[in-house]
Amino acid sequence: MHGPGVCDAYAATGVDFGYESSGGLLTSGRFRPHKGGLLARSRRSPDAFADFYDEMSPRVLRYFARSTGDPHRAFDLTAETFAKAYEKRHAFRGETDSQAASWLWAIARTELAQFRRSRRIEFQALTRLKLERPRPSEEELRRVEALSAWSQAQTQLNDALELLPAEQREAIRMHFLERLGYDDIAQRLGVSNDVVRARCSRGLKALRENVEVHDAVHALEP
Repeated sequence: MHGPGVCDAYAATGVDFGYESSGGLLTSGRFRPHKGGLLARSRRSPDAFADFYDEMSPRVLRYFARSTGDPHRAFDLTAETFAKAYEKRHAFRGETDSQAASWLWAIARTELAQFRRSRRIEFQALTRLKLERPRPSEEELRRVEALSAWSQAQTQLNDALELLPAEQREAIRMHFLERLGYDDIAQRLGVSNDVVRARCSRGLKALRENVEVHDAVHALEP
């Protein structure tokens, strides 16, 4: 069964996306590891994609809401991101949930970049899958509008980040703003996972001690 709002758009795939069991699109958001990896399992069993969506969609929606400042566009971008992920799931070559999350974030970042270039959202995957454009409920819109307020804090945060050492600033931007995982950042920077975690930890500690950006830092953290 599906509750009202954005998840209805996926009903036509024949996959139960478990909307009601999650309590709504915005209530989850911490990716819990599952044996075999949800996305990897969805290559053989499409129903597993419902659990993958249930786990990841709140974080992706928050990312788009914060990046665009527009709840309607955030829902549209989230819908197209997951439609493309569902469509391309057989191309995913990883096995773990962490690898799946990195793969999904790459799709999400591409969708955001395309939107920023054209200021339009192309519903290509939704069209190919014959899915309707999602219609978020009023409650969903109100909650995403609250998340969108984060964009106002982003400028303040970026200014504060300039006060940090370059290594800490870069790690925090990549992890919290670009939503890259620690492993991806470590690979990109050519350092260990522990080094990346330490840089983020030290940088956040310094930012939290800055009274002027304390609330913005709280909004930054997932």
